[in-house]
Amino acid sequence: MTFSPKSLLALLPLLALPACFQLREPEPAAAASEWIQPTQIDILLANFTTAVQHVNVANYERTFSGPDYRFVPDPTSAGSSPALFANWSVPEETTYFSSLRRRTPANANNTLTLSGRRDQLYTTDSAEVSALYQLRITQSDTAFHAGLLQGNIRLILRRRNNEWRIVAWRDQRTSPTLCWTDLKKYFSSH
Repeated sequence: MTFSPKSLLALLPLLALPACFQLREPEPAAAASEWIQPTQIDILLANFTTAVQHVNVANYERTFSGPDYRFVPDPTSAGSSPALFANWSVPEETTYFSSLRRRTPANANNTLTLSGRRDQLYTTDSAEVSALYQLRITQSDTAFHAGLLQGNIRLILRRRNNEWRIVAWRDQRTSPTLCWTDLKKYFSSH
């Protein structure tokens, strides 16, 4: 079988086609595998904790329930900024957490410990979780000096379509150290 120069010229682009598709190494599965469908309260809290520890903005945002969600700050920490928290919802959570992410060194991990956890089921689809927390953060903004935040976290949870989500979060300071409200306050505006 012989080919004319014109037919060879027509086949030339087809010969280059495989070069358009280069094999690459798959992306690490860690980020995707960190999320587990939150069919139980414990799974939701594990997703939340892991997202905070790895400063994973997408998974952090997934733990909250859209337009219904509200954050109630510690009154002492909110101090002169009550307007900042007046309508704090998921977009504000995402903004503050993205800001924290940008100031977190690449290999750093935070540590979130919940202790003394108490669960109260209101209905089969609604519950409250209360616990003391210790959050150790690593970040590069030298104006925010705290590495350890402590307080009490109260989460109102709802189950919809067999998945639990956080619909409300109340923060309360339990010691003279800074609490989570202080972190949100600082990183929502810096």
